[in-house]
Amino acid sequence: MKTKSTGGTKRPRAAAAPTAAKRLTDLGACIAFLERTHRLVRVRSEVDPRYELAGVAHRFEGSKCVLFERVKGSAWPVFTGLLWNRDIVGALFGLPAARVPFRIAEAIVPWQRDRGSLASRARKRGPANEVIEPVVDVGRLPIPVHALKDGGRYLDSSVVLARNPRTGGLNISIHRMMVTGRDRLTFLIDPGRHLGEYVEYAGQRGETLPVTINNGVGLAPWIVSTLPRLGDGKLDIANHLVGRPIELLRAQTSEVPAYADAQFVIEAEILPGVREDEAPFGEVTGYYGGRDKRWVMKVNAITRRERPVFHTVISGREVWNAVGLTAEAAIFHALKTGIPEVRAVFLPPGGCGFYQAVVQVENTRPGLGREVIDATFKAFRSLQRVVVVDTDVDLFDAVDVDWAITTRFDPDTDLVLLPGAEGHPSIRW
Repeated sequence: MKTKSTGGTKRPRAAAAPTAAKRLTDLGACIAFLERTHRLVRVRSEVDPRYELAGVAHRFEGSKCVLFERVKGSAWPVFTGLLWNRDIVGALFGLPAARVPFRIAEAIVPWQRDRGSLASRARKRGPANEVIEPVVDVGRLPIPVHALKDGGRYLDSSVVLARNPRTGGLNISIHRMMVTGRDRLTFLIDPGRHLGEYVEYAGQRGETLPVTINNGVGLAPWIVSTLPRLGDGKLDIANHLVGRPIELLRAQTSEVPAYADAQFVIEAEILPGVREDEAPFGEVTGYYGGRDKRWVMKVNAITRRERPVFHTVISGREVWNAVGLTAEAAIFHALKTGIPEVRAVFLPPGGCGFYQAVVQVENTRPGLGREVIDATFKAFRSLQRVVVVDTDVDLFDAVDVDWAITTRFDPDTDLVLLPGAEGHPSIRW
């Protein structure tokens, strides 16, 4: 195996320098920056997208990003690892790693206050439709199989744009999507997701729900797509994160736009009332998601850049950080409004970026810990455990947090149980 290590209201102020803004909107700019700063490994030998690609990538997990230049059966390279190191994420933002969740939280505020002030507009032509594939065949894309028991080839990092059939507002989200045919995908919608509401409403009217599946988007829309429970127009948060509207692109077959700077765009429609087998899939917890009858998409068109790079995510640290960074931002934003003593929030790797939060507070009054715990669970319902620490505890250091629990925690007075709390549907007690 050959590898080479290479590196109507006031307009909100731009949040990042021009070079950082470009990295936040264009995957190609990210890859160029990673190479220039010696944070990229190029794999020049041919790899099989079935298991081998993920196996090689796993060797570099948490250190450097990986670009596979030659993927068996495909003309296009595959990239992974963009978010599995928080220091790299900070460098892409042009910020210290610990500042990234705060920066995301700061972008939520002007979005909530000035809806539409940085709205994106769709143009007719852009990088993402430089080539319009004459034949619809998802199988031509270098979509890998990561885990040994996975049910098939999975799109697991692509941003789905959908329009709320009631309001017309756009929403972005990420879902695992399994290839089952040349023009067919089955996919999972977790309970409580807005896309599920849209699909249900369209299905009640006997209508399909058109979507665009955007692979290889910029870092800003990709991160923002994982923000929980914000609803229509969430994609504009990415615009506030960058400091300008991110350009969209008119689709070939529907009124739902795509990201103009995406590497690949798959235009599809979710079929009403149709369910087909999906999974197993190696999930973020380290366990397999179980097989069941799930939603189905029919693919109507595929467009791409002239020289695209396919983006995939290996379940593990990258997913922990992708969700953790945005969940930290959402929790901090929700808590800080009513509890000014809150200083920082961290979702550690041991909680898989979903299920555990450590909240740092300035301990100024009795009962503060209980108040913070209640508010944190309300802010992010997937959580299973919340730990509140003082400002002298390094919330990013698992040993320091464990030391604080061991030496300061009294279960008679400090343990809070929330019987019947919602939790995440993939966790069972």
